[in-house]
Amino acid sequence: MKYFDFATIEKIASPKEWIDAMSIALREYSPEKYIMPRRMHLDYHNNTFLVMPCLSENYWATKLVSFCPENSSSGLPSIYGTVALMSTKTGEPLAVMDGRIITAMRTAAVSALGIEKIAPKNCCSLGIIGTGFQGIYQAIFACSIRKISEIWVYDKNENNIHEFKNIVNEKYPKIRIIKAKDSSEVANNSEIIISATNSRHPVFKNSKELFVNKTIIGIGSYKPDYREFPEQLFKQADIIFVDTVHGKSESGDLATPIEKNWISEDKIYPVSDLLKGNITLSKGKTVFYKTVGCALFDLFATKLIYEKQQNG
Repeated sequence: MKYFDFATIEKIASPKEWIDAMSIALREYSPEKYIMPRRMHLDYHNNTFLVMPCLSENYWATKLVSFCPENSSSGLPSIYGTVALMSTKTGEPLAVMDGRIITAMRTAAVSALGIEKIAPKNCCSLGIIGTGFQGIYQAIFACSIRKISEIWVYDKNENNIHEFKNIVNEKYPKIRIIKAKDSSEVANNSEIIISATNSRHPVFKNSKELFVNKTIIGIGSYKPDYREFPEQLFKQADIIFVDTVHGKSESGDLATPIEKNWISEDKIYPVSDLLKGNITLSKGKTVFYKTVGCALFDLFATKLIYEKQQNG
């Protein structure tokens, strides 16, 4: 059994390969081909622990994730994870992988896939709310899809912003990274907006002007009582996409707007419909794309890493 550490996973495949793998996952998924129960949530005080299995004809993968939001006060990551990959045919353990980087890169790939299909081709400005570990990879993958010339960022943690600048500029030295005074300044200056926070409450003002004709992506809000976006966004969004349909009940960024009748469920589409050409977007629209993730993405991510290493 092989162990794949952070550095190996980060370098073994390009953003394009990650995005292609997630595109296949979203296009191919069916209950007949993949057995994927809902993720199990175990809550202990303020901490959340997840168990995420998925099984296919050749592989089965299970990810264990811990989310401990108070870790940041002691300088520790708030999210840890481990993914195990096994053979479906024999049950043989094949690999154990660092789940933190797997999660960051497959989530960024799913977001970038949405940007590729939703955001206008000439977009050149990106906004990131939450410049921590997830936000870094969201920016790196978004910049691989569009010719971004400037990134507006906001985070309450100055150290996060400093590390974000160093890592992103190492890969994209010509991109200007601008620290905003608040989330409104980020939104006002960005054509694509990504929120990657652990906030329980909206991180934007409830203002229509912030979101008009923009591509907005939410990757936080992983529980029904967490919500990154305000009421006004949902009332003005022309169309809403979600990576997996269970997000409509699992994420507060969809469950709350549905419950309060800010949006109707028939305005929420699986992003796979867009990938398959079942939906065509017209120009000049306000589009919200919510990603909540699923074990299928982890299965395809570990498959990508394992097979690349096996094939040299």
